[in-house]
This record gives sequence, structure tokens and C-alpha cells, in this order.
Amino acid sequence: MTRWEGWARAAGKSLAALVLVCAESALFPLGAPPEGADPLAPLLEQLSRRAVLYEKAAVGFSCDETVLVGKFSSRTGENRKEEKTRYNYLYEGNPGTGYEEIRILQDRNDLPRDARIADPGLPVPRAYEWALLFTEHHRPYFRFESAGEEWVGFHATRVVAFQGAATWNRGRRIEEWSGKVWVDRETGNFVKILAAPNRQDELLPLRMTKWLKGIRLGGLPLKKQPRGYRYELLFTVQKFGLDFPGEAVTRLFVLTPQGEEDIRQRISQSFDNYVFFNVHSEEEFLGSTPAPPSPRKP
Repeated sequence: MTRWEGWARAAGKSLAALVLVCAESALFPLGAPPEGADPLAPLLEQLSRRAVLYEKAAVGFSCDETVLVGKFSSRTGENRKEEKTRYNYLYEGNPGTGYEEIRILQDRNDLPRDARIADPGLPVPRAYEWALLFTEHHRPYFRFESAGEEWVGFHATRVVAFQGAATWNRGRRIEEWSGKVWVDRETGNFVKILAAPNRQDELLPLRMTKWLKGIRLGGLPLKKQPRGYRYELLFTVQKFGLDFPGEAVTRLFVLTPQGEEDIRQRISQSFDNYVFFNVHSEEEFLGSTPAPPSPRKP
């Protein structure tokens, strides 16, 4: 081996080592995890810290919400009916007693309709409830797994798969859902969520087979055709160093005999003009202290 060949080989090894070190530093900013350590543990710790801030914001805020519901024809697949409703949306509560959302109807001129509180009966959890996924209240009811890293728009994100422990009951609780959450790699802020009811991909084909074999009267089934749900939530509103829910889309579908998803209804929610109670700046928000939790209702 010539001196040049030896130098080139040594330089190649050094470059490879440098690339490896850079890659490990990117994946683990505080250093590579010790051998045998759970790679998800430091990420969950980061998300738990971020959850404290999301919980602070949940103490009370209002925003404008627009709900657009489209119903699709089972024969043509066309959107045969579409309804648009606007609400003055209020979210309040605390970790002890839980949170609630209040919607007050608005007309086309942004004036309240007799200040009437309305419930659109959406088959999904409150959008902001997802921001509390990693709080101490919700974490015990989920199983989390690392699902890699992806770019979402301009966000370098880490992906966490989650599986809820609750059985399906109207879909109002996040524990009834499973899916993936994309969080910003640097801040831990939420970026996107994709979810479906727990075990839906396993159970829906079985329910569909049972429905096809069910009793019919005059050729018409006595029971409604089983439906599936796909939910997507984007965190596009930035305030106080956090990212808040901006757009949510819920798709209700049925399975065709070929196993394809045939959409029946599409529910779109958009949130803007966030106003947080008694907080006017990021410095004030980060320096504030959340109210002590009240005893949880039995």
C-alpha cells in the first residue's frame, strides 16, 4: 500500500465517523442514548414538559369556529348537500374537573343568534383535547411507540404512534382513537394528527360482512350500514410559542364489497381569532402559573 493510499483510507474512515457522529447528534441532541435505553423515553419527557404549557392555555380561551358538513350520494359519490355553520367557540376548565366547549351560533353578519348555545353533535373529540394527549391525565390510557421522523411542510418532526385503551362510544374521547401524532423536533409543539377509532381496520370488515348477511325487509337492511371514520387535525395557529388547532377534517365512510372506502360525509372545522383569557403576551403566558387543580368529579 502506498503512502497516498494509506492516507486516503484513513481520511475515508475519519469522514465516515464524522458523518455518523453528526447523524447521532441530530437524532439525539443531548447525546446518543445509552445502549439498551428506550429511544422513546427522552421524547416523551420533552412532550410531557410541553404538555404543561398546552394545559396552561386550556384554562380558558375563545375563537371563531366554522363547521362545514358535506353529505355525499351513495350512488354517484357527489356532494349532494353542504351546510355551513359559524360559532363563537369557548373552551374552558381545569385539569381537575375537566374541560368543556361552548358554541354560540353566529349568523352571516357575525351577530349572535339570540346567544343560543348549540351542540353540532360531532362524532369526534374536542379539537384541543388532542393537545393534552401527553398530559398526566391522558397518558395512562395510551400506548405510545416511536414511528420515525418526517418533514411536514417546513417542520422537521418526530412521529409517535398512539393506541387508546377505551372502547368506541360516540367517539367523543381521544382514548377511543388510535393513530399518529407529528410533533416539531425542536419545540415539541404539535404539527399534525391522523386518527381512527381503536381497532377500526380490524373490526370494520367483520361488521360489514355481518351486515351484508343480515336480515332484510323488502330488500332493505333493517340495520344501518357500518361506518368508519378518518380524522385529521392540523395545528396551524401560532401564539405564545405554541401551535394550536387550525383545521380538522373528519371523513365518514362505508366499505364497498371490494374493501374500498366510499365516503358518505365530510366534516370540516376551522379555528381562528384565538383570544386567551387574561393573557396578552408570550412572556406573560410563559411566566404565568396555572391554577391548582380542583378535585376530580367522581
